[in-house]
Amino acid sequence: MGGRYEARPTESGGTGIDGARPASLRYAVLGPVGAWRGEVELNLGPPKQRALLAMLLVRVPDPLPVHEAVDILWGDDPPPSAVNVIHRHMGSLRRLLEPGLTRRTDARELTLSAAGYRLTADAGSLDLLRFRELRAQARRLLAAGDRERGARLLLEALELWRGPVAAGIPPAVQAHPLFVAVLNKGVATVKEAADALPPGAPELAEDILVILRRAAEQRPMDEALQARIITVLAATSQRAEALALFDTVRSDLAEELGVTPGPELHAAHQNVLRSVAGHDGRHPGHHRRH
Repeated sequence: MGGRYEARPTESGGTGIDGARPASLRYAVLGPVGAWRGEVELNLGPPKQRALLAMLLVRVPDPLPVHEAVDILWGDDPPPSAVNVIHRHMGSLRRLLEPGLTRRTDARELTLSAAGYRLTADAGSLDLLRFRELRAQARRLLAAGDRERGARLLLEALELWRGPVAAGIPPAVQAHPLFVAVLNKGVATVKEAADALPPGAPELAEDILVILRRAAEQRPMDEALQARIITVLAATSQRAEALALFDTVRSDLAEELGVTPGPELHAAHQNVLRSVAGHDGRHPGHHRRH
């Protein structure tokens, strides 16, 4: 499922994104920042220029104000030339996206107004918009009580992620709240997919488990993610691994943060213990109640 925005090698040596119109512009920001014309990956230029494209992509369909771009790139200490640097990089991006353009006022892909710079993209050309579209569809299905189809659509949305949002731009820029907010939506969607898992769907549970583990690698101290991994492990009859994971997380929390498991992680652990007791007809003696 999914895979619509999966990069793949092309004869030109660049990469393409499956499922888009031939020779159209397509963009990716859920992972490494990229842009393609047809099957050819575009050279996005220096780091600040690549970062500006990432900002534009995250802002779609809204404009990116110039003052916001300055703040994200330089923080509290912008150089006197900051605004001119922004305009110069945006001009380079505009020529990259529309190489035949002769006048800025004729631009269609990247335009400038009093509100700022705006990039033209839709759910068929930008992975972030497709992610949002699929997540919205999934939520409607879940609200209607269709857990399996809702969970599958959430998984399809999550399969668009190929790494941390806006990978490849300067780390200080990537850590800005503009990008962190998108990353947080991705993590929230992972948790929604786990919560939507219907009983009696082992293959779907395994797919969700892969997504959960991938997210937990980036956020090992996120108790809500770890609790869901434990729950899904138990649901797929991997109770011993679920209990071992709780012990590992409990130890990590104590060592790294000096805290004990919170209510959500504790509840997941207790549910596994009850499941083991019901399955074996006894309470496992080496796992005491914490």
